[in-house]
Amino acid sequence: MTHQHFPASTLRAYAEGALTDADAIEEHLLDCPSCRRLANESALDDPLVRQVRAGLTALPPQPPRPTRWRRLRVLLNSAPAVRGTWLFTVLATLAGAVAADLLGGPGGGVGPWWSEHGSALLLVAPVLPVLGVALCFGRLGDPAYEVTASTASGGMQLVLWRTLSVLLTTVPATVLVGAVTGRVTATAWLLPCLALTAVTLALGSLLRIEAAAAAIAVGWLVVAGGPLLADRVPVVLDRPLPLLWSALIAVSAFVLFLHRTTFHDSRS
Repeated sequence: MTHQHFPASTLRAYAEGALTDADAIEEHLLDCPSCRRLANESALDDPLVRQVRAGLTALPPQPPRPTRWRRLRVLLNSAPAVRGTWLFTVLATLAGAVAADLLGGPGGGVGPWWSEHGSALLLVAPVLPVLGVALCFGRLGDPAYEVTASTASGGMQLVLWRTLSVLLTTVPATVLVGAVTGRVTATAWLLPCLALTAVTLALGSLLRIEAAAAAIAVGWLVVAGGPLLADRVPVVLDRPLPLLWSALIAVSAFVLFLHRTTFHDSRS
């Protein structure tokens, strides 16, 4: 390290790149603020530097950064299950269930029970959000899945927000259809609906969420619809079973907490 200052002409030549051997000057500039300041001032007179500075000052003003809610809204709306297409699918499915009720339910030994308590809405209402969850987060329904899963707002936070948006679409529509037809009330299917959705999310933290949703949907149709084919009243449709559904929700929430980081993994 040298403590002798270089003359201004030498520093100007260094700044202009006219020196062939500048090692000593560069070593000196590392430890000498005054010479470093002179070299920087000399570089400002370079035509290329002036051109670059003029270009920087002419840059247009940058737009304001999007707020957190704006970024979250963009991520929410990037999946088909949280747009108008999903609402149309929900209404079409519920209309099909109502049409099935109008055509008549199963006969035999469950005929009297079905005419008084049964409805196709009881079969489809609990699994509609399950299918929506499968479409709202995963390769099947989210074309930007690889990107959204790796963002700071992705992962568990995005899954829960999109699940909430699916429920806010599905539950009111089902309540409205049930109230208009007078076949079922929300108390008959809402708790199973929330429980199956929670179990889907819990399994989705262990498997691909599309596979988890398919397993839950098939399992529900087997448990709820299988006894009807055997001329028996399904227990899950005939009784409220609040303890069972509440326990499933609690266990699913615990599993989700344990695996809260897995939705950032692209394998989910």
